[in-house]
Amino acid sequence: MNELTGKYYRTEEFIDYKADVERPLPMIYQSGYLTIKDYDMEFNTFLLDFPNNEVKNGFLTAVASSYLKPSEETGGWIRDVVRTLRAGDTDRLCSLFTSFLSSIPYTMRRKEDERERERYFQYTFYLILRLISVYTVYVEKVQSQGRVDCVLETPQYVYIFEFKLDGTADDALRQIEEKGYANEYASDTRTLYKIGASFSSETGTIGDWKTV
Repeated sequence: MNELTGKYYRTEEFIDYKADVERPLPMIYQSGYLTIKDYDMEFNTFLLDFPNNEVKNGFLTAVASSYLKPSEETGGWIRDVVRTLRAGDTDRLCSLFTSFLSSIPYTMRRKEDERERERYFQYTFYLILRLISVYTVYVEKVQSQGRVDCVLETPQYVYIFEFKLDGTADDALRQIEEKGYANEYASDTRTLYKIGASFSSETGTIGDWKTV
């Protein structure tokens, strides 16, 4: 959605009703989730974006529930995650992510090749983190030495996540250290957690998780 929203489009790119999975913009616009925020007369293009955060959160919740098809209720799970982040309980956070991912049917992650399996976990994690919008969340945050998979900030804590597909938590933590992902927060007074985790393409959930 970050790639689609907040950009200028010609009318034929979003008015057409013939939308498909590769071109979802017309369907999203026609359903009322996106609105025209601005008009560029020189190029005859329109700026499309969510009208407000409430609509954005509602849309992402609907997408997550439909796309991921979890067996547990999404809203209650999100509230549990927010409370856990507020408390700084990384062990509980691991349990919550593991249980939620385990509730997604295996048919959703049955992909043809390694690249598609990796993309599935990227999309899944992105949707989950976008739902937790009560706190500041950066996905693939660009820094001087690379891209951090995820940084999540609360008033009391900063969580730096690095994920590996079929790797190890130690590999993920090693990358955080080698790339200096935590350097940006060296003078921050909040408690910092560096979390390395691996997704298992076999089980469809977290296979390894470590916090330092």
